[in-house]
Amino acid sequence: MSLRTGTGAEVPARAHLSSPAGTKVSRQRADLPTVLLHWGLVLALLLSVSTGWRIATLGEGSTMARWVDALSLQGNVSWLHFASATALVALVVAYFAFLWRLGLLGRLSLRLASLRSPDRRTRWQAVNRLVYWVALLLLAVSAVTGTLMYFAPLPVPFEPLAMLHRWVSWAFVGYIALHVVAQWALGGVAQLIKLFTPRLAYGAGAALALGVGAAVAAAAVWADRGILPSLQVARASVAPVLDGEANDPAWATATEAVVHTSRGHGLDDGQVTVRIKAVHDGRRAWLLFRWPDATRSQKHLPLVKTATGWKVMQTNLAVNDEVHFYEDKFAVMLTRTSVVGGDTVQLGGQPLSGKPGPVHGMGLHSTSDGSIADVWHWKSVRTGAINQIDDNYFGPPMEARQGRRYTGGYTQDPHTGGGFEMNYLSSPSSPTVRLKYLPKDLAAVQARMKGFDPDPAVGDPGQFWVARGDVEPYAAEADARIPVGTVMPSVVADRPFEGDRGDVAAHATWKDGWWTLETSRLLDTGSKFDQPIANGIYLWVSVFDHSQVRHTRHVRPLQIKVQP
Repeated sequence: MSLRTGTGAEVPARAHLSSPAGTKVSRQRADLPTVLLHWGLVLALLLSVSTGWRIATLGEGSTMARWVDALSLQGNVSWLHFASATALVALVVAYFAFLWRLGLLGRLSLRLASLRSPDRRTRWQAVNRLVYWVALLLLAVSAVTGTLMYFAPLPVPFEPLAMLHRWVSWAFVGYIALHVVAQWALGGVAQLIKLFTPRLAYGAGAALALGVGAAVAAAAVWADRGILPSLQVARASVAPVLDGEANDPAWATATEAVVHTSRGHGLDDGQVTVRIKAVHDGRRAWLLFRWPDATRSQKHLPLVKTATGWKVMQTNLAVNDEVHFYEDKFAVMLTRTSVVGGDTVQLGGQPLSGKPGPVHGMGLHSTSDGSIADVWHWKSVRTGAINQIDDNYFGPPMEARQGRRYTGGYTQDPHTGGGFEMNYLSSPSSPTVRLKYLPKDLAAVQARMKGFDPDPAVGDPGQFWVARGDVEPYAAEADARIPVGTVMPSVVADRPFEGDRGDVAAHATWKDGWWTLETSRLLDTGSKFDQPIANGIYLWVSVFDHSQVRHTRHVRPLQIKVQP
């Protein structure tokens, strides 16, 4: 005697178990390939949802993802999200190949008329097949939206795609519950436990499924690593002048690369397109970056005199997530890997085991293999004052220091002099700060500011930094003569950084709603904290719109190609 299982396979009748109606049914056993495919899909789905929820917490509108923070994996989850999503698609395709090879596509045939059948088992078989098709629809939507965001981040509204992708992940949670209930209603305990007691069968179909699934996964990895946009670094006979104008002949003939970045703060739909050109003379490289920004934001944590003392103007600085009183910034990262985020992104409230977590709860940057990601951090006020980019890097996790903000593996290249500093010392127990310096001529400093409007949506035409030569050590007597309500810059700029931290020269201008940033650095500095500008190196960019940490991002880098 034999009977047809819910998976469509003929199996011998076995022990009897109770069904929901209290009747006796034969114990059913699924074939081993189906069991393996089923649990592979479950694992891939759970990993994909968990890592996706963690990635979603980077968005400002991701309240729902934060509700399940404990269920979201932490750390370097970006690559795991891609891997699990790839496995999910590969397993689905493999299952269809398995069914096709054995002529079992009838397992998924949908007969809506059976939903009204007087036979209970026939009805629930139809319900379960309908549930399968719901899962396939969710997978299709998830795959399409995920692919568009990952492989083709075109200048189309990103957030609607992300929102749909996120809602599908929540729908999968409901689907899992619905699937279990529908299976139990079909065959009770016997129907549920058959996926824990498989039988050997369908070896040829399993081999085909394995081959097809592996081919799909390999194609996804090849597309991820093998088809990357490039940045052509052309040889120039005459070097560009670093003046932020981008009108040099070298730029006119250089090939432009376009990178669409998304999920930033303060930008239209969180998106901004960055246009990049690069040239070299065999020893030094020049890179040009241009991106639209409606406002020239320079109000970097201004200082205001109050009746109780000086205060820093801020809204969320305590958790290092200021998005109101902050300067525009731009970041460039050079890595030897094309893995998402240069394989440096550690997400979560405590993503590094045994290390402190970020107070904003979003994540940290560090590498796990001892490598260095070269990071150029242009800050329109702080390094704009000295015509440089702050040369930094992401490396292995650092040791935590008492009383200091922990930044994972993110720190600055060493320097021997120059740079900038903040003109105050703060204490967690005091709402006011202690100034280091006062302007020698406060009226001249305020004149250079050209006014002050606290609205972050209003651009700043003036200079919001003070030269080191224009300040003197703080004196209470001089401070007493400054009226309450006075606003002045908090940044004191000295001279360009000396040493490794000053490797990258830069000049930027803002005009007609666009930032233009011209940079220059040796092709190879020889520093262990830098990466060369050479073939086989990958480049990433991020835009900060008056934001401390909430920058735009793109998941696939530009591959540098230096022309001889």
